[in-house]
Amino acid sequence: MKKILVPTDRSENANHALNYALNLFKGEEVEFILFQSYDIPAYTADMPMPMDFVGAEELTRILNQDIAKLKEANADNAFTFSCVVEGGSLTMNVERLVEDMNIDLVVMGTKGASGLAAAVIGSNTADVIQAASCPLLAVPESADVNAMPKNILFATDNKGLSSASVVDSLMFFAKKYSSHIHLMNVLDEGKMTTVDEAVAGLKLDHLLESVEHSFHFENSNDKAAAIENHLNTHNIDMLAVIPRKNNFFDAIFHRSVTRKLTLHTKVPLLAMHDLG
Repeated sequence: MKKILVPTDRSENANHALNYALNLFKGEEVEFILFQSYDIPAYTADMPMPMDFVGAEELTRILNQDIAKLKEANADNAFTFSCVVEGGSLTMNVERLVEDMNIDLVVMGTKGASGLAAAVIGSNTADVIQAASCPLLAVPESADVNAMPKNILFATDNKGLSSASVVDSLMFFAKKYSSHIHLMNVLDEGKMTTVDEAVAGLKLDHLLESVEHSFHFENSNDKAAAIENHLNTHNIDMLAVIPRKNNFFDAIFHRSVTRKLTLHTKVPLLAMHDLG
């Protein structure tokens, strides 16, 4: 049985991400774990706890009400539901829960925004992606919950993988939905593929031989724009990446000019991790 952690604040976009995941995993045995993180306010005798503070007990009660509805709505699926409520940092809590509960996938909702809100949402998502040791699926609020991943864009840096298991989640979706994987490598203007990168590409080609796939190469100094263009011109349903330090993924998430990939694309983003 797969274990999927779904951080939630019970907002519309968080519920949207959960609904997408419920549709995505139909026919599978899955335990969905709803997780709510909350800030613990500091208070003293001079500054009492705010009257509107909702603690762990009340949040757990509310989530259990949601779970009762989810069980009823998904009675025909092999799903189970549970919840966890923890105070403190969302990122640190997710990182710990992934390890302690042997989580297979984290599913989060993302909401388009601009200005300061965009910076907060973008960095929050990026922090969780970088902290979690398992794959994470970020679902934009504009993603169609019924659009399954028939075309997946795997934006790769051709640096090679430590093991085949790094792309297990990608292979799971590709096989379940008979997806076509578009392997895309974006090089800086004027640069060519190195011998090591070519060898890594051949190994990846062999690794994906059981699923339909094709290679796409492009030269551009604006990697985010090149990826977004491919997303928009090839009817892509999901974007997959492997976050590494100092690669184009890092640039996509940490430069405000390119953060639009997580905030404004209409397709879910699957972030896989190479921990080797």
